[in-house]
Amino acid sequence: MIIDIHTHIYNEETYKTYFAKAKNRISKVLVMAWYEEDFKVLLDFAAGKNNVFLAGTVDVEKNIEEQLRILEKLFQEKRVIGIKLYPGYQYFYPSDEKIFPIAELCQKYNKPLIFHSGDIYDQENKAILKFANPIYVDGLAVKFPECKMIIAHFGFPYHMEAANVVSKNKNVFTDISGTIDASNFKKSAENLLNQYIADLQRVFFYFPDIKNKVMFGTDYIGEDTPLREVISYIKLAKKVFSKDEQGNVFHKLAESLFFEDKNKN
Repeated sequence: MIIDIHTHIYNEETYKTYFAKAKNRISKVLVMAWYEEDFKVLLDFAAGKNNVFLAGTVDVEKNIEEQLRILEKLFQEKRVIGIKLYPGYQYFYPSDEKIFPIAELCQKYNKPLIFHSGDIYDQENKAILKFANPIYVDGLAVKFPECKMIIAHFGFPYHMEAANVVSKNKNVFTDISGTIDASNFKKSAENLLNQYIADLQRVFFYFPDIKNKVMFGTDYIGEDTPLREVISYIKLAKKVFSKDEQGNVFHKLAESLFFEDKNKN
């Protein structure tokens, strides 16, 4: 079975449509909290599902220390299994000193720190791309070598930069989510799938060592959005990774990073 480590399933409707589309191939999903969402509602939603797990978040423009106190308790209660941050949407580099306490907390509880990376969905034109370049994860990874970090979306379109950071740092990983956009019609998703396959094959030609550091993800948000593909990502993984590699991509690495209980508290 497959673990999808990157979704935005926030309610019963998206939950049902996602799993209907997945056709019994997905065993667990990780839901990414968005800093503007009602976090309590999302916690209650995840608590009622045995196949839904939650990554919390920190609004870096508000009191970080206070938010971390809440997240630490949620780590202890095993209601949250990671933290996701949104550079680009919020104006900070992952290597900024104000992120250090967040990395320290994730390191303490052996839970991944996830960064939105690369392209930005920004209807209001307020986000700034330079903050979302995956190259800036490198500085934080060096500072906190025991903190597991994930470059979301393979850094698209900065695949090479993302691969370089993942290859260089033993504590950095990535996922394949978010690139296949079905915004126009079915053929556009098929074309993007084929291009993404070619792009990743090129990346792995230069960085073959990172193939065991990549996880399955979709970035599914809902049927009324461009990010509604599920099966396309399964096809992608089966095309890009060998049969021997697919188990790691589909579930083994995610199990190791998110679900093994190695807390240091």
